Amino acid sequence: PSSTEEVKINSHRECPESEESSSEALNRKQPMSSSTEEVKVTRTMITTSNRKQFIADGAMYELVANLAQQAVHSRMCTTFDLEWVTICDESKLGTPVRALVDRDHPLLLQEGANRMVLRELLGTVDADEKEEKKEDDDDDDRQLPATPSPENETKSTLLLATGRGKVRAGIFSRHHLLTSGIETGTSWHCIREARLRNWGVAIIDPNARGEDVGYESFRRSVSKLFDGDGDGDDAAGSCTSGSTSFPSSSLQRQQQQRRQKQSHSIYILAHSASGGQLVRHLREDPSLLPSIRAVAFTDSTHNVQWCKHNPHLQAFLQKENCVYLRSNDVRSSQSSVKVSSRGKEIRSCDSVACTRDAGVEAETDHFWRHRFGEIRTLWAGTAEHSLSNWAGHESIWDHFDEQHASSGDGADSVAV
Repeated sequence: PSSTEEVKINSHRECPESEESSSEALNRKQPMSSSTEEVKVTRTMITTSNRKQFIADGAMYELVANLAQQAVHSRMCTTFDLEWVTICDESKLGTPVRALVDRDHPLLLQEGANRMVLRELLGTVDADEKEEKKEDDDDDDRQLPATPSPENETKSTLLLATGRGKVRAGIFSRHHLLTSGIETGTSWHCIREARLRNWGVAIIDPNARGEDVGYESFRRSVSKLFDGDGDGDDAAGSCTSGSTSFPSSSLQRQQQQRRQKQSHSIYILAHSASGGQLVRHLREDPSLLPSIRAVAFTDSTHNVQWCKHNPHLQAFLQKENCVYLRSNDVRSSQSSVKVSSRGKEIRSCDSVACTRDAGVEAETDHFWRHRFGEIRTLWAGTAEHSLSNWAGHESIWDHFDEQHASSGDGADSVAV
């Protein structure tokens, strides 16, 4: 064995060309690395026509699309003063369900107070933090209002809910996010309009645990954000994380703020499947209905026949409070394109323009009226289902402004 080792060592020493070969091979690899970097920094705009050249279908597309959604969420939080609040994080139920809300939302204040109490129980709070908490509690005792302030009574909130699939909170289309940008593929324009009107914003994430349990995530989110008790629990299972109550004056103030939330005016943009989830939720729990001032359904999947045993809700869905914006990618005998139930196999109609102007009244047939009732129906201005919010956003906000003015929520002003 020793002689063998010596032979190996000597042979290595006597063959310097082996080292040269290694260095040459390393040098040969260097240009490959440089060329790879050059491809990464290309300034070519990704479009529908070249997307597959840069982002292949499959795992790569999923990775890039998810990173893009995370980047949008981060930018939304920074630009519009939003933060994530936990709706449910029970590990046995799957991925945590969260929502984007204003930074002064009562649930965020409650989460912070709960974390402090937990740290006190674990003995991880230092003396300076205890003194600071005591001063905050004293301030809360002095500032606790006896009655809701006029500002709280008239505050309006925009609730955004996206469709089913792999899109996350506030994202309407991953494809258009990658190929057209934030404005087109997300609810960015909706949040901006809400902020111009000094409205609050709540963006739920029905697909957090997958589209198969989208309604459950929708129900939990709306219940937690808007119900007086905020638990959103039922026989299907409870989520206690983030909702534990502790006897302190600061939490009493937060609970009072949550009760005030019920009196706020809520304006809802429900896209695709979230429209059906909203109607189902209101049918099963109508407590939110008095707070809803207006709803804009965009290519919604709901059906007024679901509410035939609830005449009040059925009537509400057909009143002036609600509007339906439809793209051409919706089944109807009067649609200018014919599609399957999943929106595939589209073929153009030669005699009629495929895209109607946004905001134009759409004539409805018997099928449409049976399913959606007498709801005011407008063309969204696009033949693409995922673009109905972007193309029809002016009509959506005209509707919200109309209902806002008629409801007497005059404290909210449009900053232009």
